[in-house]
Formats: sequence, structure tokens, C-alpha cells
Amino acid sequence: TEKGEADLGFRFDTILPGSDYRFTLARGLWDDQTGRYGIDPVQFYAELYLPDVAQGLSVKLGRFFAPYGVESIAAPDSPLGSRSYSFSYNPFTLTGALANLKLSDEWSVKAAVVTGSDAFIDPACSATFVAGVIWTPDKGDTTVDFTTILSDGRFDQRENFHNPQIFDVVVSRKLGEKTTWKLEALYGFTNDVLTIGYSHWYGITNYLIHQLDEKLSTTGRLEFFDDIQGQRTGTRGLYTAGTVGLNYRPANWLSIRPEVRLDHNENRPFAGKATLFTATMDVIVHW
Repeated sequence: TEKGEADLGFRFDTILPGSDYRFTLARGLWDDQTGRYGIDPVQFYAELYLPDVAQGLSVKLGRFFAPYGVESIAAPDSPLGSRSYSFSYNPFTLTGALANLKLSDEWSVKAAVVTGSDAFIDPACSATFVAGVIWTPDKGDTTVDFTTILSDGRFDQRENFHNPQIFDVVVSRKLGEKTTWKLEALYGFTNDVLTIGYSHWYGITNYLIHQLDEKLSTTGRLEFFDDIQGQRTGTRGLYTAGTVGLNYRPANWLSIRPEVRLDHNENRPFAGKATLFTATMDVIVHW
């Protein structure tokens, strides 16, 4: 195929306003908001694409979603309306420069230098690096995506700020024309946490996505998240959660996604209970 021309663009995404802004705010960027509803510019970056470098090089400069995992802050980019523990209790966004280089049809690499995990510009920021490799054998039927986020790995006690080390791998496999299986395995740790010292956690999340017809698909998610010291969630122990959801698209501009979910942890983190059942639905308008 012929290579295209170099391209330069810009992207801006914001929670404007929203009650969930408090979960994604970056340290040092409008983080003094205290109201129920607030604003978070979750992405704003310039991106340069150079098609003649290997098989294509893209470079982002600004604030962007952390480039790992299966799920996203953006609802249309996530398989279900609710999010997994591995997504909810690990970095959301990074600020700096991120490069993605396609070396061949099978191999791509990524690298970034950023100010920190969920940090903009702040005294608590610690220089952080991202490295990763993507392998796509079998003409695209399988993808293996490994990413690591490397910082000093220390909890800044004076600034009360979390600088984690993250190691994440996602394996995606097509199981026929209509079914896809995805597995994410994540491990993270931080040193010097108050009253804990060394804190670490891991998650294993399975997704099974099946297209029933052109308008309806179903997703099952089974996850295990062990917050060994309780530093991430506030309650230590193994969280197990099973979720089943539907994605109905009666029109190209509309998605309706009901789901049911069951969570369990023997240490009773759910208002004193070990088990939590939820039934939810989200509606997405595409444009």
C-alpha cells in the first residue's frame, strides 16, 4: 500500500460538567474543585503522524489517556458501562510526550516521558517513563500488548501523592467471526506508603464479547483484584466480580447497554457486607 502524507492534528475531551470528574482529576490541574459537579479536561494534545518513519510514527504532546489496558474513561471505548477494579484503581491519564512506532505488520513499540501518573504540573510530580511493545501475529487474529509505567515507585508522604510502578499485559484473541476473548493481567506497587511501607496489588480480568447480530452484542467479564494491603481500595483482600451486559444499537447514533454485576470480598468492604449486587444501564449518543 502507498504511504500517506504527514499529518498534524489536535484533540480535546472534557467532562463538562460531571459528578465523576473527581475520580480523573490530575494533580496540579483544576484539582481544587470541591463541588458535586466539576470540570476535568481529561485529554488535550497535539498529535503528529509521520508515515515515512518505519511503517508509521505518531507522537502525542499534552495530556492523554494512559496507553494500557482494555477499558477507557470514554464510555464508547469500554466493553461495559461499569469498570473493572484494575481500571478503577490504577492511573487514568498522563501528561507529556508519547510516541507509537509501527516497525512491521507484526511489531509496534511505544515510549513516553511524562510528569507522573494522574499528574499535570505539581511539586508532587515525579518524572515517569512508559515503555511497551505490541505483537500481532496470525494476520491480526491475536494481539499481545505489554506496557510498563516506571517512576521512582515511592509514595510522596509530604505531598500525599501516589507514584506507582505498573506492569500490564493484554492478550486479545478472535474465537471465530463473532467472538473475541481478551485477558488483562496487571501488577503494581508503591514503596514508602504511610503505615504500610511496601504496597502491591494485582488484577486478572477476562472479557468474552460475542456479536449476536448486527445490532446486538453481549459481553461477559470475570475479574479478580487482590488489594493485598488495602492501599488502593481502602479494604484489603481479594475482590471477585462477575458482570454480564448487552450492547443494543438500534441506530448508528445510539447504544443502550444494560448490565448486572456481582462483587465479593470476604473482608466486607460494601457497607459492611461481603457481597454487592448491582443492575445498571447506560445510554450513549454517538456523533
